[in-house]
Amino acid sequence: MSVARLSIRNPVLVNMIMIAVIVLGTYSLLTLPREMMPDVSFPWAFVITRSPGLSPEEIEKLITNKIEKEIRDIDDILQVTSYSRENASVLWIKFETMSEDEFDKRLQEVRSEVDKVELPEAAEAPVVTEFTMQDYVPMVTVVLSGSLPELQMKKIAEDLRDDILEIKDVSKCLIAGVRDREIWVEVDPVKLESYGLALTQVMEAIRNKNLDLSAGDLKMGRWQYRVRTTGEINQAEQIKKIIIKASPIGHHVRVEDVATVQDTFAEPEVISRFNGEPSVALTVSKKKNGNSIKIIDQIKELVEKYRRERLPVQASLVITNDSSVRIKEFLGILQKNAWLGMIMVVVCLYFFLGFRNALFAAIGIPVTFMATFLFMKYTGTSLNGSSLFGLVLVLGMIVDDAIVIIENCYRYMQEGYPPREAVVIGTKQVAMPVVSSSLTTIAAFLSLLLMEGIIGEFLKIVPIVVTIALLASLFEAFFMLPSHIAEWSGKTYAKQVGFIRFKRLRRLYLKYLIRFLRHRYRVLGITLLIILLSIPLIWVVGIDMFATEEIPRFFIYVNMPEGTRIDLTDDIIKKIESIVFKLPDTELVSVVANTGLQQRDDEWFFKPSVGQLIVELTNKEDRQRSMDEIIEHLREQIRTIPGIKSFEFKKIESGPPTGSPVEFRVRGEYLEELRQLTDSIKSKLNSMDGVFDVRDDFVPGKKEVQVVVNEEKASLMGLTVAQIAQQVHLAFDGGVATQLRDGEEEIDVVVKYHPESRKYLKDLENIKIATPLGTIMPLKDVAQLNIKQGYAVIRHDDYKRAITVRADIDKNKTTGLKVNQEIARYFSQISRRYPGYDLVFRGQFEEFKKAFKDMGQLFALGLMLMYIILAGQFKSFFQPLIIFMAIIFAFWGATMGLLVIGSPFNINNMYGLVALAGVAVNDSLVLISFINEAREQGKRRWRSILLAGKLRLRPIILTTITTVFGLLPMAMGLGGKSDIWSPLANVMVWGLTVGTILTLFLVPCLYAILGDIKRLVLGRRFMDEKGRIISRIKRTVEVKLEPDGKADIVKKQEVKRSDI
Repeated sequence: MSVARLSIRNPVLVNMIMIAVIVLGTYSLLTLPREMMPDVSFPWAFVITRSPGLSPEEIEKLITNKIEKEIRDIDDILQVTSYSRENASVLWIKFETMSEDEFDKRLQEVRSEVDKVELPEAAEAPVVTEFTMQDYVPMVTVVLSGSLPELQMKKIAEDLRDDILEIKDVSKCLIAGVRDREIWVEVDPVKLESYGLALTQVMEAIRNKNLDLSAGDLKMGRWQYRVRTTGEINQAEQIKKIIIKASPIGHHVRVEDVATVQDTFAEPEVISRFNGEPSVALTVSKKKNGNSIKIIDQIKELVEKYRRERLPVQASLVITNDSSVRIKEFLGILQKNAWLGMIMVVVCLYFFLGFRNALFAAIGIPVTFMATFLFMKYTGTSLNGSSLFGLVLVLGMIVDDAIVIIENCYRYMQEGYPPREAVVIGTKQVAMPVVSSSLTTIAAFLSLLLMEGIIGEFLKIVPIVVTIALLASLFEAFFMLPSHIAEWSGKTYAKQVGFIRFKRLRRLYLKYLIRFLRHRYRVLGITLLIILLSIPLIWVVGIDMFATEEIPRFFIYVNMPEGTRIDLTDDIIKKIESIVFKLPDTELVSVVANTGLQQRDDEWFFKPSVGQLIVELTNKEDRQRSMDEIIEHLREQIRTIPGIKSFEFKKIESGPPTGSPVEFRVRGEYLEELRQLTDSIKSKLNSMDGVFDVRDDFVPGKKEVQVVVNEEKASLMGLTVAQIAQQVHLAFDGGVATQLRDGEEEIDVVVKYHPESRKYLKDLENIKIATPLGTIMPLKDVAQLNIKQGYAVIRHDDYKRAITVRADIDKNKTTGLKVNQEIARYFSQISRRYPGYDLVFRGQFEEFKKAFKDMGQLFALGLMLMYIILAGQFKSFFQPLIIFMAIIFAFWGATMGLLVIGSPFNINNMYGLVALAGVAVNDSLVLISFINEAREQGKRRWRSILLAGKLRLRPIILTTITTVFGLLPMAMGLGGKSDIWSPLANVMVWGLTVGTILTLFLVPCLYAILGDIKRLVLGRRFMDEKGRIISRIKRTVEVKLEPDGKADIVKKQEVKRSDI
């Protein structure tokens, strides 16, 4: 029994299944988490090792190099980058694309290998952690600002953090701008010397006093007592009374005799302000698959509660960097375009097929979408930009199956067949071409599922959604639609027509098709010549790398001369703030200023001489000037501020973390030669039109005073280099003697020299060093001081020292691809002067090359799968090649479309071309299928071609129009324009429109030409009386006896005809 007949006989079952799918799908839609981009996992890991007191060179030698050596033999490592800075080593390990289970095993291997490394004594245990997209793009930031005492602001921020962490699916809430409370014991070295004491003795005295130790049990009679020695300190005043040196006559030396003690905060690493006021920022990240919109709504409720109940009048609590706003806007654009597309499809069906036919076809849209939402719900897929675009992309396609079936069933009813019989016959006749057309589309999209890299991970959900939707539409078309047509067609169904008449259009089409067939060689030759001559237009259109969505926010990075104090850097940041605050309210939303911090690409850099401002603008629809115009205005104003070493702007754009449009690393052994080489390349970049904000990540350190120990003199005093280094570090940087407990808070007690005693070089020379022999001596007796220019950070790329160069581009003047290619040529010219040094591209160009290579391979794979499907259906090696010509026609149309809208070829558009290939063949597939069917019924070649064109004109035009109309709102931006998805939609719209027109005329010509070629190659003796090719001839000899006894030899032949 056919599926159509089963559907007709069980209408109640069909309708119950349809209702169940719609109900469950609606529930799934309402509960799906909403995101701007898919929640993807990257096989990336970090190894972070802290070691206080070590310089970048020492970190590189003693930690980074050793860890890199240990992990080098781990399988599947794609890239290792690292940076060694003062006090810390950070390695970033990228693995090949793999499953989460495989990545967990590799992560464990990394931990095992890192644990083998012999690290300096002062080093902390390395921390190995995986990279998550949630850490890269925080969900929301809550800013507490105002003129509150620092302790009160810290308390409110920490309480709010604890409450935020209680919200379901919140993974992290990091506080920035809060200093830890500390007790400073600032020692006067002159007083210390007068008592014959060393700084280490002050440390030991405090550490030994703050104790609370158990001494066992005491049994007395019937009772047992716990014995505990207590000396715990819980306030700063107690520290002052601690005895450092006792005297038999009671003249004790106490801490207060040689030092001042104050309850304060740690020295600031970062100074933060929000809209000009001191601030504390709480950055919130979510767990994977958490619902951002729902979580942020709960955070907003919590913030409102704090405003009412906890916040003083002089303070404010503001939510900024709210990703839910962007998510709603971005998804809103796609949803509006989806609704507009759906309405246009239904209206189109109504005008072409009439109300009842339009209703039959339109029912498939909610059924298909709800089935897809149901799948997404139970596979943990969020409703994000990629998945929603997949639905917009497939919107017009999911009614194609229904249109072909409805149109064929309708035709049989017009010929007088009863509705039930017409439905069974009509559905069966088009079953193979309908299934094949869906399978070829699925084949093209499924090949994209194998795309690797960052872009592949972000776009992977699109082919999944399209495939599920097309399979669901097939199920609806073959199982539900026949029942609806048979049950609801009525007596007048066969008389219903749409408002648009096809008879005149059909006559016009057949008229020109006959002319084209008569001059088929000339028509095809001219068309192919035009296409070939159009190839150079690809360079006119231009080739770019990635399309991104603009977010109304940008960074201003500020760099002061090396060694600038943080307070002087902050003065410059304040001046820049005042310039930004002059922007009108229609343009400016907020300004976050951070002095001592720069958040660049994949790292956070802390340094007194740097700073950044994060400027948030109003939406582009609400302001007159573009972001580029505002940035240029601010750039001109900032240039007038004296004392700045350099500054740059960095726009924030949504999308995968692919880096800058121009980004490469120069690698080699010696940093000075690397600097020379990168300076030469930077000069080249600065000379190129459309390239700006050229910078590198080489950071010369502040001048450092190196303490060179005379080991012979030191050994005579019983000292080692480590002991001397420890005491120097203690005097100038301080050391934690112990911790006090105030409630649940643990407070470090830091011992160091008084600030007035660590200002000059002579103060360093005169540091008193305690020896194991019990004597005290100045540092200058056992060491020499040298002043040298150091490095702030040393970076590696794949185990080599490296400097990264980045630049931004004006897309109206050039592309990242052109700039990178020019730099590659330039480096090949100058590299001979630097043997052993190389250049590797990173960032967008690296990802582009990977994606472009993958795209070509996946396109070939998609074509192969489509060829297998078509060859299997038509039982021919040649007919799929005719059908594939439709892809060339569609690609030409897409290129013309990009030229018209002014969008370059980029990975997003190329992704659309691969998808277009699967859709473009559907019209020619249906056309060839009907020609073959007519030939099998015994009709001649020309009549078969014209009959197929006549019968399939309406469904071909309808399926194309519905697909195009489904994408048209997105392509034109009727519901809001998306810089990522609108050009891709244009690729599909232009490709299908032009491709269908050419298919209707040129595919019949190609079919006829293929027949001509076979006639020419095989000769007319292999043609039957109807012009069909004879593929095999079987000859036999029969002996026939005549009445007169003579034998008559009769020759016979049987022919087997091919399918063309």
